[in-house]
Amino acid sequence: MKETIYTIPVNEAFEKPCECPMCNLENRFENDRVNYYLGPSLMEPENRIETNETGFCAKHFKQMYDTRANRLGLGLILHTHLHEQNQRLDRLAHGAAAQNAEPAKKSFFASLKSGGDNAKTAESLLTYLEELESGCCICRDLVKTMERYCEVITHLYFSEKDFRNRFDSGLGFCMPHFGMLLRAGKKNLSGARQEEFLGALIRMQLSNLKRIEGEVEWFTQKFDYRNQDADWGNSRDAVPRSIEKLTGLSGLGQ
Repeated sequence: MKETIYTIPVNEAFEKPCECPMCNLENRFENDRVNYYLGPSLMEPENRIETNETGFCAKHFKQMYDTRANRLGLGLILHTHLHEQNQRLDRLAHGAAAQNAEPAKKSFFASLKSGGDNAKTAESLLTYLEELESGCCICRDLVKTMERYCEVITHLYFSEKDFRNRFDSGLGFCMPHFGMLLRAGKKNLSGARQEEFLGALIRMQLSNLKRIEGEVEWFTQKFDYRNQDADWGNSRDAVPRSIEKLTGLSGLGQ
């Protein structure tokens, strides 16, 4: 496979051992998309329409805010997104009220006060709010990109010996990305290659889960006065690495 926009970051992520190369890929992509939406995207009408309609999840809004890179840009995104949502919610509320209103002169506010009408209006609003809550421009892009990265990994494992060696000698993955790679192995491979990849992945993951269990156990034992002069080994940062192994970088607020 030739070097592409997908193979280059995958190879770079596996160059240095870490608790989850996939987390590094995800983090890098998210940072790139945050910078894109705060930069070039602001000047692209199609993207502005999309961000107005869909917006971002809490995590990615926070990432955009925490960059402090373009507060004006974020303000513009928020203003037009809020304007779009106010218009949509207003149309939904007025539309539901109009359908439920009695003929002749039942005002919008009067319709909201009548018992059954409130429930119908609320149902329309709830349906829309659920769609809005599940939408995020960056999350949508992330899902597609991580699926592509998984395809690249399953391909490189059999096409590039150096990559395979780095993969097999790695420290495993966080549990969410372990599951993602299991699904990718089943989807992208078949026959003997599927068995080989999944077997190697499972053995490596189980081995590294036992490793980090031992490291965090030694971290706790170092608080025993009898071990105060003993070497920390790899356990000094075992707590955050254990959290990352279990939850991914999101468990550490990253």
